[in-house]
Amino acid sequence: MPGSTCEKMVKYQLSNQLGLEAAVKATAEFLNKAVKPVIVDGRKLRVGKAQQAFVDLADACCYLIDIMASGKGLVPLHHPHFIGTYRGAISTSFCREIVESAGTYVFVGPSLMITAQSDTLC
Repeated sequence: MPGSTCEKMVKYQLSNQLGLEAAVKATAEFLNKAVKPVIVDGRKLRVGKAQQAFVDLADACCYLIDIMASGKGLVPLHHPHFIGTYRGAISTSFCREIVESAGTYVFVGPSLMITAQSDTLC
């Protein structure tokens, strides 16, 4: 119904196709040059129903998979690229060393915050 409250509330804009293509190209070039990249899942993968797309991306790129504590259960722990759960200072030494020495991070669906006391990623 023209002029209705719903019509006024729902405003959207179509994406600029050329801008999207340029962004995808720049991102692909950056990631293709990445040294020791790690892909990290977050709890918002569930909201976007993107668990399988996340695993497919990791498989296609051969990136190591790490999960945040809040993203547990969203990707298979038996995946050959899975390295563990990153929890900052309390991570296993193996997982922490790999994540913190990575040249590039790809966070997918995270809720990022820095704790005031420890300056670690939660």
